[in-house]
Amino acid sequence: MDAYGISEVQITDSDIVLSLHNGSTLSTPIQRYIRVEKASPAERLEWELTEDGYGVNWPQLWKPFPTGMVSVWDLLQDPLYDAAMKKMADNEWEISRLSPRDQELVALWRLEADVNNGGFLQFFCNWGEENCLTAIRALEAIGSSDMLHIVQQMYALVVPYGQADANVSLSDLPVLITEEDNDRMYELDQAFWDYPEPLPELVVRHYL
Repeated sequence: MDAYGISEVQITDSDIVLSLHNGSTLSTPIQRYIRVEKASPAERLEWELTEDGYGVNWPQLWKPFPTGMVSVWDLLQDPLYDAAMKKMADNEWEISRLSPRDQELVALWRLEADVNNGGFLQFFCNWGEENCLTAIRALEAIGSSDMLHIVQQMYALVVPYGQADANVSLSDLPVLITEEDNDRMYELDQAFWDYPEPLPELVVRHYL
C-alpha cells in the first residue's frame, strides 16, 4: 500500500476524518452519507477498510462498495476539479485561457458530470467537439485505456453527422442520430457508467 492508503478513521459529530500513511488527513461532512449520519455512535464505529485500503465501508449499514462508501480518491479528486472550475470562472468561463492541465481537468469533469447525468450526447451537445477531444487526450494521458476506448467509440458515432452536413448544429444531433446509432450509444453510455477503471484514482495520480 502506498502513501494514499488509510491508516486511521475518526468520526466526529460533523465529519469523517481519514488519516493517510503519508501523514495527511482528509475530512468529509458526515451529512453526505445519510446512513452514517443517522447511525448510532456504536454503529458508526463499525467501519471496515476496503481490500485495497483506500476506502471505508459500513457493512452493517449498507452493502459495501468496492471502492468504499468514502473513498480517498473521490476526496482528492474533487478539489482538483473544483480548482480547475474556479480558474474557469476567474477567466470568464473561457477554457482557452487555462493551462493545458486545467483544460484537461475541466474536460474530464464535464465528461463525468454530463455522461453520468444524461449520456454522451448531452456531453457532446453541451460542450462541443474540441472539449470532447480534450477529454480524449486527458484519458490517454492518465492511462485510462478502457474508458478512452469507450469515449473514442462514442465520438466516432457522432463524427459522421457533421461530415455529412457542414451546417448541422450540436442541438440537431439528438434528432438526426439514427435508431441504430442511438441504441449503440446507449450501450456505450452503460459501459461508461460501469466505470471499467478507477477513474478518480487515475486522475489523482496523474494531476495531483
